[in-house]
Amino acid sequence: MTAARARLPIRWRITLVATVAVGAVLAVTAVALLGVLRANLVGELDRRLAAETDVLVALTLRRAAPQLERRPDLVVQVVEPDGTVSSSSSGADPTGERPVLAVPSRADEGVVSRSVDDPDLGELRVRATPVGEQGRWLVVARSEAELLQSLQAVRRALFVLVPLITGGVAVVVWVGVGRAFRPIDAMRETVSEISDRNLAQRVPEPATGDEVARLAVTMNDMLGRLEAASHRERQLVADASHELRSPVAAVRALVETRSVAGDDVEAHDAATLAAIVRLQALVEQLLELASQDAEGIRDPHPVDLDDVVLTQADVLRRTTGLAIDTTAVSAGQVTGDADALRRLVENLASNAARHAVGRVSFTLSERDGVVTLAVADDGPGIPEADRRRIFERFTRLDDARSADDAGAGLGLAIVAGITARHRGSVAVDDDPVLGGARFVVRFPTSPTP
Repeated sequence: MTAARARLPIRWRITLVATVAVGAVLAVTAVALLGVLRANLVGELDRRLAAETDVLVALTLRRAAPQLERRPDLVVQVVEPDGTVSSSSSGADPTGERPVLAVPSRADEGVVSRSVDDPDLGELRVRATPVGEQGRWLVVARSEAELLQSLQAVRRALFVLVPLITGGVAVVVWVGVGRAFRPIDAMRETVSEISDRNLAQRVPEPATGDEVARLAVTMNDMLGRLEAASHRERQLVADASHELRSPVAAVRALVETRSVAGDDVEAHDAATLAAIVRLQALVEQLLELASQDAEGIRDPHPVDLDDVVLTQADVLRRTTGLAIDTTAVSAGQVTGDADALRRLVENLASNAARHAVGRVSFTLSERDGVVTLAVADDGPGIPEADRRRIFERFTRLDDARSADDAGAGLGLAIVAGITARHRGSVAVDDDPVLGGARFVVRFPTSPTP
């Protein structure tokens, strides 16, 4: 049953639920209406009996056995204390043998009203009223035939109207839900036609301003992000192919010309090895970018970023002739991927060392739940117009800061990706002390993966 209900289209389900709910409400309302109507009709009949009883009581008090008026719609009996009928209307007892219509009990001290089903007269509404102090009772009754006919007419009308209204509601809900789902059907048809080759297509956005319109806007935003991601992927493939072409061609040329190198075989091999190292570094950077696109933070745990910074600074001291300043490095711990954070520091340090004239400085501090890392050099700096695009992939500047051809323009893009994965931020400005570029990275101490 659950599987069948799950397979039922949502339009059918909404219509079915609405129809059942409306039908149940109308059925309960009909029953309540009949109850209220019967109570009102009975109350009106009791009021008429009370008015007629007052007149008959006065007649009964003046005569011991009054001659009661012959009225076919009114049944009257005078009941003695011993329970016998001393006088009755002709409608009540044409043969003189009818028993008492309503026998008051000893507990009945006042007016008594009740319904009685008489085999000859049918259903009656009876009112018994004490007369005088002798224990006599005056019993007045009217037929409930009109009352029952009215109730039956209303019942028949409701028997027709309730299903008719319920069916009308079902039709209205079916049509209304169909109209509401029409934009969704249009979106579904559009989405079914979208592939990786036409991500620029968008679903129609209805001008209703409701949940369906917001769904269309959300889907278009998603398609926009997918289109941008697809564009970045194609751009990465194109840029990677372009960047790999030069080192691969260089390696091939060096390998092909080794046999004619003569006495310069050793230098030739060194050049070949350098080209291979450059090619390997480029491939590793591409793999790093691919892993950033595919994964979040792997195995997050606390990382002492000051240890990473001091280790990388020591590497620069041993491998370069630059002056390395780490006096402003204090304790700072970040929760994240240790390998990725080491690559971030290494890329920033390598970038600073490649463009520095004679000095590189590291700064690290932790305050108010934020760890701030700054790496500065005394090189030419970065123009303000280029400070945003240098974090894009395969971006190399045309000024003195990119005079060498050692990089492929991926190092800072990797830094930006690692920072984003750790819910941090990275920016570049001018260092007020060294005068060159200063890269500032900020991490929350415990980023959410």
